[in-house]
Amino acid sequence: MANSNALRWRVVVGGVLSNFCAGMLYSWSIYVNPLIETHGWERGAVSLAMSIATMVIPISMIPAAKILAKQGPTKTALIGTVFYVLGLVLSGFANSLPLLYLGFGVLGGIGVGFIYGTPIATCVKWFPDKKGLISGLAVGGFGLGSIVFAPICTQVIASIGPGQTFWVQGGIALVGMLIGAPLMKAAPDGFKPEGWTPPAAATAAGASHDYTSAEMLKTKQYWFLLIMYLFANMSGLMVIGHASPIAQAVAGLTPAQAGSIVALLSIFNTAGRFMSGALCDKLGAKRVVTIIYVINAVLLVALQFLTSFATIAIGIGGLAVCFGAMMGAYPSLVVDYFGVKYSGPNYARIFLAYGIGGIIGPQLAVQIVGRTGSYTMAFIIIGASCIVGAVMSIISKKPVYNG
Repeated sequence: MANSNALRWRVVVGGVLSNFCAGMLYSWSIYVNPLIETHGWERGAVSLAMSIATMVIPISMIPAAKILAKQGPTKTALIGTVFYVLGLVLSGFANSLPLLYLGFGVLGGIGVGFIYGTPIATCVKWFPDKKGLISGLAVGGFGLGSIVFAPICTQVIASIGPGQTFWVQGGIALVGMLIGAPLMKAAPDGFKPEGWTPPAAATAAGASHDYTSAEMLKTKQYWFLLIMYLFANMSGLMVIGHASPIAQAVAGLTPAQAGSIVALLSIFNTAGRFMSGALCDKLGAKRVVTIIYVINAVLLVALQFLTSFATIAIGIGGLAVCFGAMMGAYPSLVVDYFGVKYSGPNYARIFLAYGIGGIIGPQLAVQIVGRTGSYTMAFIIIGASCIVGAVMSIISKKPVYNG
């Protein structure tokens, strides 16, 4: 294929830009206080909008993967754009909580679900020689969106209020997606870069068969990866959701000091996404995932002893790096186990762990703090789950296809 190298990098640019636009959804936290002040809503009720989106995103990735296989990445991403932008527009008009839930939670969640998985599944097929790096870049764009747009939207909210800022965010996303989505093209089946031959070690390590989703669901390895990924998301989303109160409760930080740590979380998260992809190419996705689980467990147990600003920032920041690294490593792990051909729908079914973990992790912390007045037991329980995840990763092996 002529100019295939230039074409495949153009696809990556489109994928990163698309997830960059979708990542603006993660700037949600900057809207919470302004919405409370504007409408007089309760904090828990407002925060439910993001919880709904967290559940809807992985569920919507499943039909999105089917559409991707039939219609291609550009149409799939543009369908997501319609839902995403409509959700933000409706959120801007929302003068009641149900409208906010429908706009931001349901429509926004569907939109992100269609957009997020499309670059991952598309780009990795163009780069069998660098699948870890490319997976990291694709998911890294999502984290980068929140880094860039959170401070921008904060200033816009101060000028025009939260409702109209949703519209501004929707307009920016629309323009960005109209540029990024057309750049993504599906790779030919079995595509290999010019002059590249899979090394013998990589061939042996790769999946022996391209599993359809139906075939994957029948393997014990699918359930292993789903449970392992659940533990990773419980940890990461608990820390992200409770970073400020953890910093205040454990290290005695002021709200302003804790807020500065929260502001760095997106940077640490995004750094982990970019970093893990390249590491997967060098060490193997399974080994990287195992290492991250161990680091995660150590940091969680250590959190209760980090009583200064510097140490708690390192601890929480390290956990954010681990969470981002898991987001970057798991697409490669799914390809290693189940093949690249159906990686889109297969990863969508693994990603269900994100929605479940987004409920269990933060809510477990809420319940434990409510009963004990401390995060200690939450750290221990979720840290132990990461140790279990590491053990499961070590003993898990690729499925052997029997026909």
